[in-house]
Amino acid sequence: MGPRKLLTTVVALGGGAFLLGAGVLRLETQLTGVPGQFVVGRCEVSESRGDDEWKCSGSFRADDDAFRIPEVEVDTTFATKPTEPVPVHVDDASSTTAVERDNGVWLYPGATGLLCLGVGAWNVRSALKRPKEEPAAPVPA
Repeated sequence: MGPRKLLTTVVALGGGAFLLGAGVLRLETQLTGVPGQFVVGRCEVSESRGDDEWKCSGSFRADDDAFRIPEVEVDTTFATKPTEPVPVHVDDASSTTAVERDNGVWLYPGATGLLCLGVGAWNVRSALKRPKEEPAAPVPA
């Protein structure tokens, strides 16, 4: 395996593991977390992707009024600044991060992570299963 393919494999496996892990953690929060409402306290413009998006923090109130969290951040950005409460999930009363109730927050990073892991695994497989070289035929004199 050449250096270029080795670097591609390392990046694909590392990035894939990170993205798949992020997707699984967000999915787990959506499935087992506490549903509630995120009320925006402050927002700032996030220009990381070229378009202006909003990164916000604020407070969380559980739907069953079991608890409130005075300071929490949403782990995604918003296309427009939210003016109303946003439905989210948190892991528990000690959470500092909330996850939006949207399949895209876990599906896109999870699927991209699987794709990257697949590319890395394919590179490893191809490096390990190189065709056996046949013995050289004798050169006629």
